[in-house]
Amino acid sequence: MNKTSLCLGAVLAIGLSACGNKTQGTGTAADSTAIATTISADNDGKHTAEYIALRLTKIYELRNDSLCCSQHYRDLYAHASEKSKNEGTIFMDADHWVMGQDVSEDWSYGLQQVNNITDSSAQATMIIHNFTDQKVVLDLVFERDDWYVDNFHSYYEGAEYDEAGNTIPGSEGMKEFDEVKSITEYLNQEPADAPVEAEPLPDVPRRNTVRELERQEAAKAASKREK
Repeated sequence: MNKTSLCLGAVLAIGLSACGNKTQGTGTAADSTAIATTISADNDGKHTAEYIALRLTKIYELRNDSLCCSQHYRDLYAHASEKSKNEGTIFMDADHWVMGQDVSEDWSYGLQQVNNITDSSAQATMIIHNFTDQKVVLDLVFERDDWYVDNFHSYYEGAEYDEAGNTIPGSEGMKEFDEVKSITEYLNQEPADAPVEAEPLPDVPRRNTVRELERQEAAKAASKREK
């Protein structure tokens, strides 16, 4: 069931934009159930932009991967965490909920729109303010009878650099950080101290040893005696 995109100015007016800090919210599962029944009593009530907007309000109150992210994302993150622990490497150095390592006093979030709604997926465009505004697009999936974040796409002004650290001309502009893609690439990296597989040695004709030469000479002498 494809749904039309809806810009949520009216929803924002009922409190979707919120200010907060990095501490976890105090919402409960019962609150989420109440939201669902308020929006609609029919079976399709959760597949509307209005419901998803309210669900995102709850998600950003909690800001908790276990409660707010999809099973696919949590499994991927768990594998990367295990690799990081075993190798002593870092795969993520910022909080994707607040978009940074530190949190500004005026940190806030706001929803711009919800679109591409289907039976199993949707997208939401957010503006996260943490010292500065940053656009974030969330991939959402519908599972366990509700919406969960499956990926974070953040956008920033940046450039590309060569091996010497110099800016590549013409590379400046808006960049996208795809979190799931980045974690997947990290998981596919070989450890820095991984053993290098030795190349097979070329076939070299076996040299005759002294003992082999002695054996050959003895065989020749025996053959002469027989004659």
